[in-house]
Amino acid sequence: MTLVQVHGWHDDVVVLLFVIVSTLLAAGIVRWGRLGSGLGQLTAGFRACVQLAIVGLVIGAVLGSWPLSLLFCALMLAVAAYTSAHRILGRATWWTLVPICGGAVPGVLGILATGLVPLKPIAVIPVLGIVGGNSMTATSLSGKRIHEALRTRYGEFEAGLSIGLGSAEAADVVARDDAALALIPGMDQTRTVGLVTLPGAFVGALLGGASAWEAAAVQLLVLVTLLVAQAISVLLTTELTIHGRLGVIGQRVGSASRSASGRVP
Repeated sequence: MTLVQVHGWHDDVVVLLFVIVSTLLAAGIVRWGRLGSGLGQLTAGFRACVQLAIVGLVIGAVLGSWPLSLLFCALMLAVAAYTSAHRILGRATWWTLVPICGGAVPGVLGILATGLVPLKPIAVIPVLGIVGGNSMTATSLSGKRIHEALRTRYGEFEAGLSIGLGSAEAADVVARDDAALALIPGMDQTRTVGLVTLPGAFVGALLGGASAWEAAAVQLLVLVTLLVAQAISVLLTTELTIHGRLGVIGQRVGSASRSASGRVP
């Protein structure tokens, strides 16, 4: 017996209706609670439908070919970098590939090196999706936190400059602790696994016929890999940001801060 059973057009209609209603409900709650316009929830739900439909159509061909699988992996990382760049800066930059690949690639290679996960596309692609997705989240969160800290605490940044610190050193003093907050979700997930959550790798391994212990072993590998990958991603994002590669620190940050507070630069 499988976890999900979709047979015939009527089940497809049920899935579609559930997605539509849930997406509208999420958007409505966000708008009603004055947490935003709700447009982000609508576009996210729509994109998920379209992207999963496309992946469902092509994944069979991709999994049957190593060249296509590697191309698909590269596409995954590129989309992750693009998403983080727009989340942090509002524009595209390839610099976000550094923290995302820096966290994801060593993590996936480390898992494969154990021999517990087979070197096959059907295993490599999902593992990269899990590790790469978490690296993307860590990159986005840490980058956003650093930029927010530099805007709201610009006076401290200027104070650092006034005592002789370089711009990168002053930004480091202001923002590094804020960047570290991006590590909290991953640590909480690892601390509560099995008690609060049953992550996807565990459930997927069970559905694939693995024993409970085998599923737990695979999930443990993934979780500790995520801790390392997220730590690398946050560290690299912090270094790139305070050195101006992921955004501009210094006078432009100060101008944005003063403009936001209503003062004339």
